[in-house]
Amino acid sequence: MAVVPFDRSVLKVNQAILMSVIVVGYAVGLAYHPVAWVLPVLAVMMLAAVASPAYNVPRLLYLRWLKPAGIVKPRVVQEDPAPHRFAQMVGGVFLAAASVFVVTGLLLVAWVVTGLLLVAWVLAWIVAALAFLNFAFNICVGCIMYAQLVRLGLLPLSREPAR
Repeated sequence: MAVVPFDRSVLKVNQAILMSVIVVGYAVGLAYHPVAWVLPVLAVMMLAAVASPAYNVPRLLYLRWLKPAGIVKPRVVQEDPAPHRFAQMVGGVFLAAASVFVVTGLLLVAWVVTGLLLVAWVLAWIVAALAFLNFAFNICVGCIMYAQLVRLGLLPLSREPAR
């Protein structure tokens, strides 16, 4: 496990964006169903960030505007970023699943839309709730899942002692 300087403020910005977009999207989506297209956008945002820091939109927002303006202060800690990437991947997969329901729901007849969009929003609310747990209480459920998968040997990682 690589212990490196890791700015937790990037996580907080990502979580704030997720929570805000999901809550506002849901509220607006109650009256205007096509707003549910925000879920595939969030899924792509999260999964792209897992693929490469260069595509991490919240990270870029933080580094280019929020940090230089002093709006968000850095909180650098020494830790392994892999559990957080895993947690982000899990959230991205949940939003990708929600996206399937959004796309299917908005392409089908109106009476089917409500049920499919309900499933999509439930998946999105799970992501928002988990983001809130991490944002407010530093409880990273995805990180806990990651640790358990490593412990069970399902994630083949080298276990170098932290220095």
